[in-house]
Parts: sequence; structure tokens; C-alpha cells
Amino acid sequence: MWGDSMPERGEGVIVFPQYSNVEMHSECRAEIIQLIQKDEIPSFLASYEQRVKFLSEHLGQEIVHKSWFEILKKAQGLRSIRFMKFRNLRILYALESKRAFLLVAFEERQGHRNTEYGPYIDIAQKRLHQKGASR
Repeated sequence: MWGDSMPERGEGVIVFPQYSNVEMHSECRAEIIQLIQKDEIPSFLASYEQRVKFLSEHLGQEIVHKSWFEILKKAQGLRSIRFMKFRNLRILYALESKRAFLLVAFEERQGHRNTEYGPYIDIAQKRLHQKGASR
């Protein structure tokens, strides 16, 4: 099931063919798989596709859906997709060249505090830099 919806290989893999302006870092995919329990997969995939679709169709303006998206105040250029129903899962992403790049996934454990994002912001920025360097 994951293989069809979550790409297995490549740094800039397309998340869903119909939303080709949203790409995912391969390590982000692995992080999501680690965080989601098997019995949650169908429900998570439905929520995940809803958010990716909204992001794809409203790129740059997706933030109007405040319960799903946020701009990180202390991390220039990074944004977050929220999945509160699934252990408060977060996916950090960046917008660049009319595309969204999903960079790192993690569980936010302490509630809404940007300081908790610190290590993940560093990972996201490193992966975004790698993406740019590989072009």
C-alpha cells in the first residue's frame, strides 16, 4: 500500500502523479513510514492526500488553511504541514520555483513551540540545500 502512494526511491520523487508540483525527499518518506502505525495507514493516506492536493492547488497561498499549514517564524522559507490526529505529525517543506519540497517528518511532542522544531529545521535546510546542489 505504501509503495503505490509513497515513492520508494529518489531525492525529488513525485508524491502523487496528479500533483506533480509537490516532491518529497526520500528520507522524509522513510520518516513518515516509521511514525505511522499500520492500522492508521488508510486514514493517514486520506488526510495526507487531502493536504498534498490542497498544497498543490494553492501553492504559496495554502497557508489560508491554518489547521493544516503554518509558516515557521524562526526558520526562513520553511513551512509545516500538520497532522494532529496522527501523533501530532509534522512535515516541514519549502516552496521554490513553483514547487513544494517535503523535506522532513517528525512527531511534535511538546505542543506548539518553534523551539522544538530546531533539529528538524536544520535537517530540512540541509536537505533543501542538497536538492539545490544536485541540479
